[in-house]
Amino acid sequence: MNQELIDQNKIKLETEKKRLEGLMGRFAHRDDEAGKENYRTDFPNVGDSTDDNAMEVEMYETNLGEEKALEGRLQKVNSALERIAAGKYGYCSVGGEEIEEGRLRVAPEADTCVKHSQ
Repeated sequence: MNQELIDQNKIKLETEKKRLEGLMGRFAHRDDEAGKENYRTDFPNVGDSTDDNAMEVEMYETNLGEEKALEGRLQKVNSALERIAAGKYGYCSVGGEEIEEGRLRVAPEADTCVKHSQ
C-alpha cells in the first residue's frame, strides 16, 4: 500500500470528520453514553403556538433523518481512521486483497474493493 496515499487520505478523513461533526453540531449533540459516534437530535423550540409546535415537529423529523445519514458517514470515516492507526488501511474487509488506489482516492473511507462493494 502506498504510504503517501495513506497519509493524504488520513488528512482528508480527519477534515471530513470535523466537517461532519460541525454539521451535526448545528442540530444535535453527542450522546456520550451511547458511544463516540452517536448523536442525539435536539428538539427545536420555535414558540408555543399550534403553528410553532407543528413547525418544531417538522424540523425535528428533518433533522433526525439528516442526523442518521451524517452519523453513518461519520462512522465510516472513524472506521477508516482506526484502520489507518492499526496498519490495516487499504485492504478489503471481505477478501483481504488491496483496495484499488483509484477507489481509495475517490472514497478514502472505503473498506472493500470494487468487486466486494456490490
